Amino acid sequence: MRRLSFVLALALATVMALAGTATAASKFRTFGTGEVSFSGGTATLTNDSGEYSGVYLASKSRSGKRIASIHFSFHHSGSVAGGAPRFSIPLDTNRNGGLDGYAFLDALTCGNTGTVSTDAANCAVFLNFSSEWFVNWDAMVAAHPTWRIAPGKVPFVIADQPGTYVLSNIDLR
Repeated sequence: MRRLSFVLALALATVMALAGTATAASKFRTFGTGEVSFSGGTATLTNDSGEYSGVYLASKSRSGKRIASIHFSFHHSGSVAGGAPRFSIPLDTNRNGGLDGYAFLDALTCGNTGTVSTDAANCAVFLNFSSEWFVNWDAMVAAHPTWRIAPGKVPFVIADQPGTYVLSNIDLR
């Protein structure tokens, strides 16, 4: 009887541990050729040379929203290299419902402070389709108030350089 109680307790503890992991990880989806693991709401992206990996919110709830109404941020530790880790935010710039390009916010151009955020005054924004730079998200919004998150698309965090990138407090609202 004692052995059966131990086995049941162990099984229950395992189920509870897996349920907690599944809940944190189920909020996000992963992609890439590198490794992505979740533990307690923290994502670890590990890339060898030529690999990339990332995470995105398992929802298109930000799709079509005006860029002035969103907040994206994450904390990072570990590797920082060549624009990684970074947000890649899909934009519809001419309100045609399509993807016109991406806005990038990365660890280095945010001063390598441990936080990348659309709310941070020190996070520069680069547009890959126009080669424009903005001192921060607010400056981009002021210059382009009608832009939106591209309909049907989701923002994501990506690392496309070798290293181990630890991401926590990923907030996409």
